[in-house]
Amino acid sequence: MLCALIMAGGKGERFWPLSIDEKPKQFLRLLGDKTMIQMTVERLKKRIPIEKNFVITGKQYVDILEKQLPELPEGNVIVEPVGRNTAPCVGLSAFIINKRYKDAYMVVLPSDHLVVNEDKFLDTVNAAYEFAKSKNNAVVTLGMKPSRAETDYGYIKFGKEEVKIGEFNIKKVERFVEKPDRDRAKKYLKDGSFLWNGGMFIWRCSTVIDLIKRHLSNTYHILSEIAVASANEFEDMLEENYYKVDNISVDYGIMEKAENIYVIPSDLDGII
Repeated sequence: MLCALIMAGGKGERFWPLSIDEKPKQFLRLLGDKTMIQMTVERLKKRIPIEKNFVITGKQYVDILEKQLPELPEGNVIVEPVGRNTAPCVGLSAFIINKRYKDAYMVVLPSDHLVVNEDKFLDTVNAAYEFAKSKNNAVVTLGMKPSRAETDYGYIKFGKEEVKIGEFNIKKVERFVEKPDRDRAKKYLKDGSFLWNGGMFIWRCSTVIDLIKRHLSNTYHILSEIAVASANEFEDMLEENYYKVDNISVDYGIMEKAENIYVIPSDLDGII
């Protein structure tokens, strides 16, 4: 079973002054009559039923989120009391989704991507899901084929090992690379084995939990105690303890340390 986790807690600072703290990029109508997060959910609903779409956001955005996504079940909005970067937010969500849907897989993705070729995107997600199921505990990420020497994105370096799923070539990841300077970005572009890191991952929820246990033991200890709290105690436990988790990204906290990672080089005709 595949669920979606949409990360919608960011402030969209690169889009200032259009994007501000009170109403960041994901809640803006930048193209057409739908906001970015509405477009994200509409896209995913073609493949993943609405009851299996989850959104994690900050408590300051809950009201605007509920207004923009009234069809999203109430229990599918996960609220962070405080932002602690992407590793804890993904970990908390993995615990919650796995409790709701045992042995579920999830695709983790930002709420503010523009995807021109939606059918191709969904086919890519499906291929990643099928591969993750076939290769126990694998982590699959989507890497964007670079069209320029971009310095605002991190990069993914892939190796020669390759598995084919339908029309997609899935490659073993050698390493994740932080945002480069201009000269290094030009070298990555010329090399041909580097992809933009789009921050999209497909994995089994239990795999995420295990990776956090292995590499972020403090975060695991705190999240696991929150996760087993009763329905009446959950909100209080979350509010009282979530700020203690490690303030660290998925890339730093997990992806740079995990071993069983694969990437699908994706040309999605306009994802930003």
